[in-house]
Amino acid sequence: MRESNALSKWQAENRPDKSNGRMLRVTTERSDRRAMQSWVRPPPYVMNSELARGSIEATLFADYSGSTLGSGQLTPPAETLRFKQLHYSAYRLRHLYKSADSGPTVSTRRIYSGWIQRYNQLRARLTEGNLGLVYDLIRRCRFTSIEREELVSEGMMALLRAVDTFDPWRGYRFSTYACNAILRAFSRAAMHESKRRSKIIGPYDPEFDSSDAPDVRQAERQALFAERLERLLRLDTAGLTDIEKAVLARRFPIEGDCKRQTLEDLGKQMCVSKERVRQIQLAAIAKLRHAISVDGILR
Repeated sequence: MRESNALSKWQAENRPDKSNGRMLRVTTERSDRRAMQSWVRPPPYVMNSELARGSIEATLFADYSGSTLGSGQLTPPAETLRFKQLHYSAYRLRHLYKSADSGPTVSTRRIYSGWIQRYNQLRARLTEGNLGLVYDLIRRCRFTSIEREELVSEGMMALLRAVDTFDPWRGYRFSTYACNAILRAFSRAAMHESKRRSKIIGPYDPEFDSSDAPDVRQAERQALFAERLERLLRLDTAGLTDIEKAVLARRFPIEGDCKRQTLEDLGKQMCVSKERVRQIQLAAIAKLRHAISVDGILR
């Protein structure tokens, strides 16, 4: 009787929206209370009567450990379980959010934050376990009009949307659902690119789309690093010893007409082994890296 009442209450509170006869996800409107403005809005979830059962939480999370969700591809049973855990987490968040709307407490906020963390861990695990689908489809499909970086971006966004909207209670594999979503994203991107190119007068030249901005930024950053490194050496703010300075000056000469000396040559001049010279060089470089890492200009 208690389970029947809980199911009736769940059906009343989670009345599905319908569009063309299809069930949609449950979404939660943001609260108007000022005390709730800092709360993260509950994520949408796929409705299923299983979520309202009294013992479902204990069943789904019997062996759950957020810190040991693993990595790599998931087995079909494990993947289905993770999706059910994901939607139940969103289900719990919605009910906690609604109950807190009448009077948020510190205890409710703490529980809510725990479920938010759990939801994000599950979502990240499901996404990470299926990243290979994006790259596999990019390799198999030939969208020559779109750059690979754009396909990766479109595929990742489609994968995230598929994770959010997949219904694990329907019985089919997530990979089937995600591949269709990713291919549709690729097709839309190709169609938009075709429309964009159709507006260009004259033959299309890929060079028009290329930009030297990344190369310019990289060159500017390298120049800035060189300038700050020269300043560090000039002011001796890295704490280099005289021997370390001598090794760096001969191993990495600044003047173009100076020949770079080998570790063996320096070892003979200093009457030490080349391994000892290498150790001095590494110690000096470590000091320089630390000095650069704390440089306010380069942060």
